[in-house]
Amino acid sequence: MSRRNKKKRITPFTKLLLFLLVSTPLFYLGISYATGQDGIGNFKSMFGIDKKTEKETKSYVPENNISSEERDQIYQQIEDMKRQLREKNQTINELQDKLKALQSQQNQ
Repeated sequence: MSRRNKKKRITPFTKLLLFLLVSTPLFYLGISYATGQDGIGNFKSMFGIDKKTEKETKSYVPENNISSEERDQIYQQIEDMKRQLREKNQTINELQDKLKALQSQQNQ
C-alpha cells in the first residue's frame, strides 16, 4: 500500500482542540451577555481592536443653520442651567453638613 491511499484521520485530541477553538468564544459571549456585560466590546478591548480617540467631544454642538442670536440664547440657557446646578449642589452640601451635625448631637 502506498502512503497516498491512506485516509487521514482526525485524532480525538484534534477534535477537542477544534471544539474548544470554536466553543470558547461562544461560551464567553453567552456568559457575558447573561451577566449583563458587552461581550463583543470586551473582546475588542482585550485584543485592542477598539479605537479610542483623544478628541474631546462637546455635549452640544448647534446646527449651522441657526442664527447667532439663537446660538447665544442656547449657550446662555446652558450657562444658567450650570449655575442652577452649582447652587443646588451647594444647597445639598449644606444640608448634608447640617444632617451630620444633627446626627453627631443625637449620638452624644
